[in-house]
Amino acid sequence: MNIDNIKKEFPIFDEKIQNNDLVYLDSANSSQKPKVVIDRINEFYTKQFSNVGRSIHYLAVAATNLYENTKSYQLIKSVLGKNTKSAYQGKIFVDSKAQKTDGYQLSKAILLDETSEFNAKPELEIYADDVKCSHGSASGSLDENSIFYLMSRGLNYQQSKELLINGFLLDVIEKITDSEIKNLIKNMIGLKEWI
Repeated sequence: MNIDNIKKEFPIFDEKIQNNDLVYLDSANSSQKPKVVIDRINEFYTKQFSNVGRSIHYLAVAATNLYENTKSYQLIKSVLGKNTKSAYQGKIFVDSKAQKTDGYQLSKAILLDETSEFNAKPELEIYADDVKCSHGSASGSLDENSIFYLMSRGLNYQQSKELLINGFLLDVIEKITDSEIKNLIKNMIGLKEWI
């Protein structure tokens, strides 16, 4: 994973602050957006924007469909190497106006080393009726039996490990419907294509 290549995808990092490169450390509060996300938001606001779930005209139906395909769903996966720590605190908040909503939140992590640490605290806060929400968290190591099986099929240890990690991460990435964003994320985390 090349950090410089990742930074190039985020236009804000072209900015200088008092002649210094921008360093942004407030991601827990709000995260910066890559160009493909900014472009997609711009496209939505300039070509597809309308109210959601309240009208039957073309734009409203299109906006509702986009919303329905992306609402209240969160699947986070992490791969933690040597001496790394990850903390995840996610919350599903359902406002009283959001009747008949469903939400899903799941955080999973693979720990590649006994010095890795994963802490998670998923939460639900529901103030509406007729709501379906679920949440959870899981962590574990790579399955040595799966690595052995792949090695018995001709892969070496490192290739077997990478294949299992890629499969773990692709489960999330394949749910992304925008091809530009999907390709950006694949490139950012260095996912390899396997034949």
